Amino acid sequence: LLAGHMVETLEPWSVEAPSLGFSAELHGMGWLDHLAANGDRNARLAAQGWVFDWIERFGMGDGPGWEPDLVGRRVLRWLHHAIFLTSARTGAENQPFFAALGRQTAFLARRWQAAQPGLPRFEALTGLLYAAYALLGMDGYREAATRALATACDTDIDPEGAIASRNPEDLLEVFTLLTWAKLALEDAEAPTPQ
Repeated sequence: LLAGHMVETLEPWSVEAPSLGFSAELHGMGWLDHLAANGDRNARLAAQGWVFDWIERFGMGDGPGWEPDLVGRRVLRWLHHAIFLTSARTGAENQPFFAALGRQTAFLARRWQAAQPGLPRFEALTGLLYAAYALLGMDGYREAATRALATACDTDIDPEGAIASRNPEDLLEVFTLLTWAKLALEDAEAPTPQ
């Protein structure tokens, strides 16, 4: 069930998206949270199959799902569920996963500015910051991602803590993203901007 549309399939990338919202939720991969929460072998194999199929079809930057907010959302899900997505697979089998994470991180470093202010910008920047601290070879993005996220807090959140959309769900998502960013900085023993 994505964006109010129920679709039953074992091949999600072959489904014609009934709406832009459906496509965004599909490519943002929030559904990984549900499969990982299930946690059984069938859920893991489905998640692995769908993610690696996505990489094969779209992982080089072609097709839908390459807006900065969706890439940030997807990178966060992949990093949060990396063990689930890579377990019981060889290093060679997992290489496309890590290569795709690297490409998406580089994309975010180049394109986060194109994300709309508010939740989309926070998704893009939190994905970039998280990847910069989680992935080998991405440490060159750490300072810029941290600085950009701090600037987004100053410009996109008013002094009373509100955001322009005034949508409580968006506000909760922004709070969650900022909490993840703070935890990533703390885990790395990096300073957290005020």
